[in-house]
Amino acid sequence: MAVLKKVGEQITALSDALGFERRDLRADIGMPWDYVKSKIMNSHFKWDYNEIERYCMFIGYPRSGHTLVGSLLDAHPDVVISHELDALRYLRAGFSREQIFSLILHKDKVFTGKGREWTGYDYAIEGLWQGRYRNLKVIGDKKGGGSSRHLQAKPDIIEKLRKEVQLPLKLIHIVRHPLDNIATHKRKWSVQPSLQEAIDSYFKRVEANAKLKSEVAEDEWCELTHEEFISDSEKTLRTLVEFLEVEPYEDYIKAAAAKVFDSPSKSRTKIEWPQEMIDQVAERSQKYDFLKDYEFTV
Repeated sequence: MAVLKKVGEQITALSDALGFERRDLRADIGMPWDYVKSKIMNSHFKWDYNEIERYCMFIGYPRSGHTLVGSLLDAHPDVVISHELDALRYLRAGFSREQIFSLILHKDKVFTGKGREWTGYDYAIEGLWQGRYRNLKVIGDKKGGGSSRHLQAKPDIIEKLRKEVQLPLKLIHIVRHPLDNIATHKRKWSVQPSLQEAIDSYFKRVEANAKLKSEVAEDEWCELTHEEFISDSEKTLRTLVEFLEVEPYEDYIKAAAAKVFDSPSKSRTKIEWPQEMIDQVAERSQKYDFLKDYEFTV
């Protein structure tokens, strides 16, 4: 009966997700197996859960450099950041702290074993600690855009996460130029939205993230732009590592920062922008302190 109850909770959580603009059907179908798998892993492996000091989560927007930042942090010897697990989905489905942690560790090993390639980019760094760890002090998941969708659907999800993981939270908010984010959304989604729909979808995420920023403690929130991360990767990476309260080893910082791209992609130039749409994005951005300083030109 307990198993049936859990399956029922998962189905309920998945139906809650119907409002998301993109569903992961494969993840939905596989969730009951993930529940069983995570139970088995916890019973057969001795994970270092008692050593974990903080839980890290990415907040933001799709195609903002989350995969790069997550992979660089995962290369630190005391940090594990899984790629695209969507931990909040499992939290909403009733998975326990230990189950979520085991899925994070498993996902990280699998992604590393497959070469850490994603959307045509190679995120593997030879000689560092991706897919493994020395002392597990920070654990987390990289699902920036997905996390924002969960925030829209369940505004209290962070409090539920805080209660479940029983650890201090570390939230990383990565911002990219709004025109680039919106253009990528318009071009890359399987069901391409109109430009106005892409703009509206983007600002729904922005509003959810701004609300969360106003509700969490200052030491729980770290904000950076995709552009500054690329322009001064060593400095920004050191700031992130210190935010997670782990040691900023110099050899790690230099090796990880060397993986960063030379310049950000100007996705905004790949679609047509009516001037009134640019003006609209500029005007709506002025409401948010983390967007208002961008220059709105194509």
